[in-house]
Amino acid sequence: MPDNDKLTEAITLCHQGLDEYFLLHQEAVLLGKFDDASQILNCFKVLHNLHMRFEDELLIPKLTDLGDKGRWPAFLYTAEHAKIQELLEKTTRNLQLLSNKQLEGNSLRRSIIAFLDNEKVFKGVCEHHQEREEAGILPELNKQTDKTWRRSIIKPFLNEWERCMEQNMQVINKIDWL
Repeated sequence: MPDNDKLTEAITLCHQGLDEYFLLHQEAVLLGKFDDASQILNCFKVLHNLHMRFEDELLIPKLTDLGDKGRWPAFLYTAEHAKIQELLEKTTRNLQLLSNKQLEGNSLRRSIIAFLDNEKVFKGVCEHHQEREEAGILPELNKQTDKTWRRSIIKPFLNEWERCMEQNMQVINKIDWL
């Protein structure tokens, strides 16, 4: 468990968890296990929504309230969240379309490759956003806020994150190819 007064440590932990879930989703796609891929992607969505809600409701407004805005303005993080949500919904729709095609052999393999190629855009936006957070808003808030405020938001968030991770692990543990 990360330090309860360092936003960078707490959010980096979330980023690592999100990255792992997305990789599991992609493994399932690669194996042609589209129902599993969909379940894992739904787990990813639940975790991502929790993570994004924490940032949108607590971190971004705090950055807006600060005199020193840091490296990037707060609206940029919000805009990136909207883009990530849009791409995530597109990925969900594309996975459903791939699953519905009932392909085999070469056609299936090529469709999986095309699907994974399309996911590169989503992964790139997420990676860039995570890097921006870890270099911008998080160190700025660590520097410009007091430990009492950070502790008051980090501990409840991490407790909720851990509960959510445990619930999602129950889904993941039922998947037989892992």
